[in-house]
Amino acid sequence: MRRVISIALTALIAAAGAIMSFFWLRAEPTPTCPHGARGPTTTTVMQEPVTTLALRGLWSRYPDAGGKEDAPVAFYYFHDGGIGLYRYGRLGHNTTNSYDWVTTGDGDNGGMLVLSYRKTGAVQHSRVRIERDGSGRRALVVENDPKNPGQPTSRYVYVPPPSFTAQAPDLALDALTGAFAVGVDDRLWIDQLPFKTGGMGFSLYQLRKAGIDGRGTGWHHVGDYDDWSTEALSYRLLRGDSGPNGIDLVFSLRQERHTTALRLDGTGKNRTLTLASDPRDFWAAHTFKDGGPSFAGLLAQRR
Repeated sequence: MRRVISIALTALIAAAGAIMSFFWLRAEPTPTCPHGARGPTTTTVMQEPVTTLALRGLWSRYPDAGGKEDAPVAFYYFHDGGIGLYRYGRLGHNTTNSYDWVTTGDGDNGGMLVLSYRKTGAVQHSRVRIERDGSGRRALVVENDPKNPGQPTSRYVYVPPPSFTAQAPDLALDALTGAFAVGVDDRLWIDQLPFKTGGMGFSLYQLRKAGIDGRGTGWHHVGDYDDWSTEALSYRLLRGDSGPNGIDLVFSLRQERHTTALRLDGTGKNRTLTLASDPRDFWAAHTFKDGGPSFAGLLAQRR
């Protein structure tokens, strides 16, 4: 009898082992890292579908570079309506390319991102995927990124608002305020000219609101609405008996300094600012029109 019971128990244990092995073989594998090696849950990388909604926002190759003028900058920015920007260089001096974008998602396998650059007409086809690590940080992985040649993959980390302003402070919608003003600061000052071949070129000073001591920060932009360069600056307004009559300019990254007399004319939308010696026009006299409160808003009007 004991032998019968022993045989029965042995058979039961063997059957249970077989059932457990069957379900273990059918179980979903532990998520893997991009190279296929198993790792702890905290470092596991999960993928999410590539969709238009998922891509919206700013994705930076240097998300933790800090806010110094010589910090590297390289980001893709995807805006509503299929328009976007690629910027690279340094925080204090960089260049921006605008493009139209579409994506075709392919489920867990990522998707294809197609960028059509407005200035050159070049079309970029890139295989992409969106990854999320155990901490919840999202990254856009671009295969054979033409903006980072020589690398099989490039990672651009999603930068949520309000951190966006640290990567592109000149594009923040709230960088400047006030519909119309009477002073020099808190404004865009722009000189734009249509090209015979099409498009519109511009030189533009973007001046944030100054403090009570007349000091402030801003940027100089030059190019057109498809490609332009941006240079960070600080300034100090020099005041005469009837208001500002001069400005000290310091271009931050180069530490280039220049002082020039200025003159304000007109009122409302017809206001102009004339620099007697514009350092970004080979020190010639240069007149700019009041372009309103926001560079981002100005760009949106041109789309």
